[in-house]
Amino acid sequence: MAEGMGTVVAGAGGRREALAAGVLQERTRLAAELHDTVAQGLTSMHMLLDAADQQWTREPVRARQLVRQAAAAARENLEEARRLIHDLAPPELDGSSLPEAVRRLCAQTRGARFRLEGEPRPLEAAVEGAALRAAQGALANVRRHARASAAVVTLTYQPYVLSVDVWDDGVGFDEADVMSGPRRGDGLRLLRRRVGHLGGRAVVESTPGGGTVVSVRLPVRDPA
Repeated sequence: MAEGMGTVVAGAGGRREALAAGVLQERTRLAAELHDTVAQGLTSMHMLLDAADQQWTREPVRARQLVRQAAAAARENLEEARRLIHDLAPPELDGSSLPEAVRRLCAQTRGARFRLEGEPRPLEAAVEGAALRAAQGALANVRRHARASAAVVTLTYQPYVLSVDVWDDGVGFDEADVMSGPRRGDGLRLLRRRVGHLGGRAVVESTPGGGTVVSVRLPVRDPA
């Protein structure tokens, strides 16, 4: 009897551990999604409104354009938040292929070009979503920090791997410096966690003054 009870208790403990691990993984996933959607959207709105405030008197026409851009960003961010709540795929992939979505991302970033290698095909939603988020996060950093004149996003389809590589010729950084501090390096950490949950790998290579390369490799299989 005691042995049977011990087995039951051990089984219950194993289920609790599995549940706790699942909760932690989901919290990490949601943190990454919030960083790449809501947080970036709010940052974009703040920058646009701050620029509008500075130009309100000198260039009122330009200031109004910036306010309209901020309003558009707010609408997009609201839609992202709603989809995140309902755990839906990124809206950029609604009725669109991954290459088309990444191409549009590049068109929204000055100096960015898109390259496609391999034969594109539909993949698992989680893999396509992670690839798109990786490109979004890398391009957001290019716009916000890199002061780059050029960037290239390469999407590569291989039989068992989907690759996303984002290169820029910006100011670069020392990763040890970026990852230090209580609020710094969140984007890199969350990127690696998201990709790692899918069995993939994310590598960031950069040196001060030498630009940056973000490389993501995701294992793939055709969706069932």
